[in-house]
Amino acid sequence: MNTTALNLLKDLLHRLGEQARTPVPSNRIDFVFDNIKVGHIDSEDALWLSETFRFFRLASGRLNFDSGNHNADTRLAAVSTLYKNLDKVFAWRDELLPVVPFTDTQRTTVLGKIERAMCRPFALNTFAVHLNPFTEDGRLWVGQRSFKKAIGPGYWDNCAAGMVPLGESFESAMDREAWEEAGIAPSSLNLRYIGSHLISRPVREGWMQENTIMYTSVVRDDFLPRNIDGEVAQFELLDTETVIQRIEKGLFTFESSLSVLLAIAELNGLSAKLEDY
Repeated sequence: MNTTALNLLKDLLHRLGEQARTPVPSNRIDFVFDNIKVGHIDSEDALWLSETFRFFRLASGRLNFDSGNHNADTRLAAVSTLYKNLDKVFAWRDELLPVVPFTDTQRTTVLGKIERAMCRPFALNTFAVHLNPFTEDGRLWVGQRSFKKAIGPGYWDNCAAGMVPLGESFESAMDREAWEEAGIAPSSLNLRYIGSHLISRPVREGWMQENTIMYTSVVRDDFLPRNIDGEVAQFELLDTETVIQRIEKGLFTFESSLSVLLAIAELNGLSAKLEDY
């Protein structure tokens, strides 16, 4: 990679990295699950919830949720249904994600389960896997999101990526997403884990608190991804300089921009840790 592209890569990682570490504003307060912090929420919504449900209590500047002796999932489902009926969330998936402690970036402790669309109003930890496959000469396969996607339609993205649902390991989620989005059969590629990072920033739905699990692979010249689930409009094989330029123009999703740039950095002997930039 030439010096100009390399400097642009580092600059983008610095700028995007700062956005990925946005300080939480004062109008958001801690959301606590049986005395364990799991996220944060807009203070007005916290007041509304405490007045609407008996198992929410607003005290000491935080919103407390009472699980009700292992009845947490039923109570979370009731809250989710109300949010859906009042159009306070969109892109409803009927997909359950785990509720974990706020500092649990490896998803080792599951406290409950909640509809995916509900994670951002409460800034709950989510976990996503990203795959960036490179050819032997250093070009990268990328995909364009379907124009029917609820979030980021038409934006460029990783070759394969997706959320890790309840009860699925990072590795099995990556295998599944690789098949669904790019037609990559499980175990057909040597997937290599290169690291993870946290994205914490405001979004339209509330707050993104997403842990990105990154994988790369080296593919043969005859490798040709094909979409299975209808979520990818097309694939392109690009040199890394072109990818970096597209990211600078804002043509990639924010999440994929970070993992793509870090994968390119790692390929060129640089750190794949976002905090290093």
